Amino acid sequence: MEAKLNIAGIFSSEEELAETIRSRRICYDTEPYYTTKKGQLLQIGYQINLYGTFPQADGKPSPDDLDFRKVLRDVRKVAEALSNTCDPLHMCESTIEDSNTVSYSHDRKMRPDVTVHIPVFDQQNFGHPVDRNIEETIGLAGKILEAAGVRRKHWED
Repeated sequence: MEAKLNIAGIFSSEEELAETIRSRRICYDTEPYYTTKKGQLLQIGYQINLYGTFPQADGKPSPDDLDFRKVLRDVRKVAEALSNTCDPLHMCESTIEDSNTVSYSHDRKMRPDVTVHIPVFDQQNFGHPVDRNIEETIGLAGKILEAAGVRRKHWED
């Protein structure tokens, strides 16, 4: 069975999903997700960061722009589709955290980005170290995002 994003109720079609990913040039990366246990940092999972950008004609975007909310909405929809991809990922209804700023990164050629974060950890047994299941989940999440057209790290024009 091919694992893919569960877009039901979020996007009207695969074409709408693909157009959203293309128009916002959505890309992702991952980073360790930590908690503190007995005064020590403990990696309990990962965080998937989804980045979307503004139309190229936009001068200097800010969180006050109307486009900011539109970009955030589109990136969040992709995050929700990933979060709703329950069966292979066991991420069903993961917490999604929105950014309220515009960020810039050398990885993405200093383009203005809106970011949505998805923490990936064992939600039923919070606080245990990263295990094989979490490693497999983060790997599969990346493959599912890439199969949908989301790029890893940056978007090549």
